[in-house]
Amino acid sequence: MRLTGFGFVVLSALLAPPASAATAPSTVFDAPTDTKTMTLPAAKGAAQTKLTCSYYAHFMVKEVDEGEVGAAQLSIVPGDATHKPVCQRKNVAGEKIVKADDWGGYLKGVKGDDVFFDAEDGVNGALGFAVFDSTAKKLFEDSALGGFHSLALDGATLTMRYQRSVAGACSVMKDGPACWAKIAAATHVAASPAPDCAAGYLKAKTEMAKGRCDADKTPTPACIAAALKELDAQRWNESPSVIEYEAQTILAAGHATTTALGPALTCHPAD
Repeated sequence: MRLTGFGFVVLSALLAPPASAATAPSTVFDAPTDTKTMTLPAAKGAAQTKLTCSYYAHFMVKEVDEGEVGAAQLSIVPGDATHKPVCQRKNVAGEKIVKADDWGGYLKGVKGDDVFFDAEDGVNGALGFAVFDSTAKKLFEDSALGGFHSLALDGATLTMRYQRSVAGACSVMKDGPACWAKIAAATHVAASPAPDCAAGYLKAKTEMAKGRCDADKTPTPACIAAALKELDAQRWNESPSVIEYEAQTILAAGHATTTALGPALTCHPAD
């Protein structure tokens, strides 16, 4: 069940991590050697374009923001301290452009020759991210709650640790233990202890009900109770179950292996 309208907006806002939490601590990424930001003249009837160029040891990452959700262009330009690329809107020979079908978001950071991009928007309370190589080839993508706990390079092997967010294909509230067994098997999270999905769903529904009543300027217990009944009538408990857990992904030779480092920490409905 996918929620729409006001309910979708409220749930996304309640579950989404704060903007400051969506970015990993600066220490896990390589510091750019230089960063240039400029505002380009706007075409008639168009918004101003913001151009950001972030320089690293072997390349420059260019981000073109035209004011829409997600960057209008993400690209990687080869270069080094001797041959420093010019920060400009016009593309140059050798510039590797991230395909729109592969990803659309914003620069998250760089580790070695791996380039990380955030998704343009959150989903299920978390934020997607993708890892590309310096040729703009996508190597891996996933969804995380908050920033990376750690990033480590050993030669060409990248190890990432983060709180992973995964939406199951069923609802634990509707389908019970059989659904939880499927989610645990798919994520390799320990089947026991199982997360308290009933509490997670109730919390999300209660916050949703409060949001509706606040919007109607009637934040009373009676309003909240009535809103909860409406949500139950909408079969809200059938929304697929989302879990978060500590995970480690090792990326080597273009192959990613993700393992669970602990049990499911939370369970709530997908938005």
